[in-house]
Amino acid sequence: MNEQNKGEVGFLVNALAESIGRQRMLYASQFNGNTKRTKLWEEFGYPDSVSFDALYRAYRRNSAAYAGVHKTLDSCWVDRPTIIDGGDEQEADETNPWEATATKLIKKHWAKIKDADRRNLVGRYSALLLQIKDNRDWSQPVDVSMVKHLGDKALVKLIPAWESQIKPGSFDTDTWSETYGQPVNFNFNEQPVGDDGTYGAVRSMEVHPDRVIILAEGSEDENILSGIPLNEAGYNDLLDIEKTKGGSAEGFLKNASRQLGISFDSETNMDDIAQYAKNAGYKDIGEALNDKLMKLNRGTDAALVMQSGTPSVLSVAPADPTPSWTVSANSYASTIGCPFNILFGKQTGNLASTEDKKAWAAHCNERRQGFMSDLLVNVITRFWKIGLIDPPTNGEVTVQWSDLLAPADADKLANMSTMADIAQKTQQAYGTPAVELNEVRASGELEPIAEPKPKEVPNVDPLTGQPNPNADNSPQ
Repeated sequence: MNEQNKGEVGFLVNALAESIGRQRMLYASQFNGNTKRTKLWEEFGYPDSVSFDALYRAYRRNSAAYAGVHKTLDSCWVDRPTIIDGGDEQEADETNPWEATATKLIKKHWAKIKDADRRNLVGRYSALLLQIKDNRDWSQPVDVSMVKHLGDKALVKLIPAWESQIKPGSFDTDTWSETYGQPVNFNFNEQPVGDDGTYGAVRSMEVHPDRVIILAEGSEDENILSGIPLNEAGYNDLLDIEKTKGGSAEGFLKNASRQLGISFDSETNMDDIAQYAKNAGYKDIGEALNDKLMKLNRGTDAALVMQSGTPSVLSVAPADPTPSWTVSANSYASTIGCPFNILFGKQTGNLASTEDKKAWAAHCNERRQGFMSDLLVNVITRFWKIGLIDPPTNGEVTVQWSDLLAPADADKLANMSTMADIAQKTQQAYGTPAVELNEVRASGELEPIAEPKPKEVPNVDPLTGQPNPNADNSPQ
């Protein structure tokens, strides 16, 4: 090969290597981000992308994933909020008829709304389908006039739907439209998730947006496909938890199985043993040994007698999974914002620390005041727009949640006791208490006691008819 051909071959080799390097860098930048070891995720068994099916299977079968979803769900939906006709400033007012009607309707369908949030936590989004009694197909807009005539009785039920059950159809592409970028229809599949059609015929139908409320937490751009599943960020950690736990359990199983290995010395005549096995009705020596060992493992009092072989137990030393499992569990707990001790508890029986409880309560407060408030406002707004209830008299709706960081009854009593001690000690030391009675009551979140009104003294003495010098004659 001449020098020119060598140069061309070298150029082609370098070009090919550079192309492969670019492809590896592109792969790494898309997935694991490691530009040196581009197959890192593949070696660890991590998927390049996490589909809804994978998230759903993890939720149903992975204990940590299930706990993460339900710990978040139950902590955030621990109580019902107050529905206010107007802004926060109207909270102190008495409940008006509109608030009572809206609260009653929400209470009736509370379980379905909560279940839709459960499905939203698992996938990118979920949906609430409104089954309305308006004599129209689901593909048509709601007949508002008929719904207004029936009132809240027009709402038959709310139907929670998984991400895989409801898909957006075509989207509104008119930039002048108020619903630009939103689906103009949905395709709903009644087939339950995980069912292959065994339990009934699969039916799919088109649904108008009037009859669908979408839950897509994290999609601030209002694109339902931008929702963020709760377990997506920690999915790799969930796989590691299963590997660590299952690998350790497999080691214990191997030891409990009592698998034996037979070692023959060099003087053993294997032909004679094989012939004896065939004479006994076995196909070969391997089948004979397997049969004898199976009979040995069936009984606890069985004995193994050998002439020239030496048996040995094939055992695996099971590793303690706690350190590796704890690393993965802590990493997963951090992705959902839940302290480790609250999500998994402690094997020593100790309760979660006060700091963990406060951090988790603050996380749940933020979710309640953000996504969950928006969800309930959207549900109530949809109710009045399709005629189930009247519009709010003040033009807006506010959802007020209780504070999960509020002190418990025992803490309230402790606060009052501390304030009372301060009042007593400052009274003895200075002659005047540093705190008043209503301040002590406020520390326990009790209503203040109204101050007594001074006794009025008449301006004229009723006995003498003369002006009373003790009366307050100052102008009012």
